Amino acid sequence: MDIAWIGHAAFRLRGRDVAVVTDPCPASTGFHLNRPQADVVTVSNSAPGYAWVEGVAGSPRKLDAPGEFEIRNILLTGVPTSLPQRQGATGGRNLAFVIKIDDVVIAHLGDLGALPGAAQIEELSQAHVVLVPIGGREHMDAPLAAQIISALEPRLVIPMLYRVGPETEPLDNLDPFLKEMGAEKPATVENHINVTPSSLPEHTAVHVLAPRGD
Repeated sequence: MDIAWIGHAAFRLRGRDVAVVTDPCPASTGFHLNRPQADVVTVSNSAPGYAWVEGVAGSPRKLDAPGEFEIRNILLTGVPTSLPQRQGATGGRNLAFVIKIDDVVIAHLGDLGALPGAAQIEELSQAHVVLVPIGGREHMDAPLAAQIISALEPRLVIPMLYRVGPETEPLDNLDPFLKEMGAEKPATVENHINVTPSSLPEHTAVHVLAPRGD
């Protein structure tokens, strides 16, 4: 199963027979979808940076509600969580998605803003791979992200929603999260990673991707 980071919270997950795009983002985020083909699109919240479904090619099934879904032999579960508080407002609902493709389970945390409750942690901790926001400011910061990773105990962690260029300048860069996780910045990064059950590390590891859609 191939995981490619488009940018922002948008990823393309591609298995043998199916493709999923998460949180498709418009160009206003600083990233370009380039019309990826998908069978399923997941939307964690209704903010414009997470719900540009019209930018995805094909006729994908849109998932933007809690519940369990089976589409083209993959299993997806929408797990209601909380958005970050923004400008003093109370955070709204965020949907994290647990997605099983080719025997690999991915949890895309969307724009998660608080430590999930016990029931949500139980659901999310099924994941081998967690895609986690880390950039702080209007998103979850590095210490909270590391706390959530500690609770979920995945095998692989891929950060998202952090500073990678001019459009994301207000956000924190990778360094605070890597420090919290005791990980080192890689010398080079690629845009995607191919994951199989046998290729997963024995203990939790951070894998940094470069955005494709910049």
